[in-house]
Amino acid sequence: MLLLPVFAVLISAGCQKKDVDMYKFVATSVTESDVTTENSVSSSESTKAPAASKASAAQTEAAETTAATTGESKNDTGKTVNKAAAKTPSKAPTKAPTKAPAKTTKSAKTAKATPKPKKAVKNKISGSVTKKSTKKTTKKVKKATPTPKPKYTQYLFVGDSRTVGLDEAVSGISSVAKVGAKITYLKSVLANVTKTRGKNVIFNFGVNDLDKYEKYAAVYKSLPKEFIQNNNVIIMSVNPTDGDKYKSWNKDIDKFNKYIKSHLPSGVKYLDTNSTLKKTGFSTRDGCHYKATTYKKIAQLVFNFCGDKNRKP
Repeated sequence: MLLLPVFAVLISAGCQKKDVDMYKFVATSVTESDVTTENSVSSSESTKAPAASKASAAQTEAAETTAATTGESKNDTGKTVNKAAAKTPSKAPTKAPTKAPAKTTKSAKTAKATPKPKKAVKNKISGSVTKKSTKKTTKKVKKATPTPKPKYTQYLFVGDSRTVGLDEAVSGISSVAKVGAKITYLKSVLANVTKTRGKNVIFNFGVNDLDKYEKYAAVYKSLPKEFIQNNNVIIMSVNPTDGDKYKSWNKDIDKFNKYIKSHLPSGVKYLDTNSTLKKTGFSTRDGCHYKATTYKKIAQLVFNFCGDKNRKP
């Protein structure tokens, strides 16, 4: 095959026929030898094909393994293709967004879930502690709170025969009183009584002259302001009666008390023992004067009214 150009050159150069024939023979020989050589080569290659195919298969697997490792392989055209680069665009966008939100969700749940048990525990603990402390505090306050002391602890009763009987039945009190005392007696002792300072002063007049309620109200209104300011001044109601002789007096007693209560001077208090005795009961010696138990009951009502509840008659 390689001598054909030479043959062509000799012809173009005007070689003789002999020479040409010689060259034809040479060319033919060379060509036949080439064909023989090519046939022998092809037969040797065909003989080696099975072994080569096995070798090529092994090389192919090795190449694919290497390509899988390095991320490169050859396509049909022989160009090198980066499989890792080809796979990266398709897998990267899918995996990245999927994993990122999953982590965010877990962290968010963890962040939200973590404080809730703490708050619940705190609330339970704080709630139980608060309740216990409140109860303990309440008990301490109840035990520690002392009974308030009265402003004044001395008692002066001013009145008639009923006041005399009260002074006799109850200890620890003083009185300015007279059996059968009326409005005139009150006026006569008023100057000395109003000199009193720092006491509970209780007036208890009227049962002997129930029709003089307006005059009694006028006397009480004349009490000096200094006397009222420096004492706990109380007007006690005319108390009830019973029995055939005195029971009818109760209507006049109610009228008297109602008028006095509605005409009190500023700073003077009114104590309605009459209504209490009617509700709870009372006992008398003669229908007008009480037994010792009722006098003590009246004294206790006075003590309570003055804030001296712990004192007993």
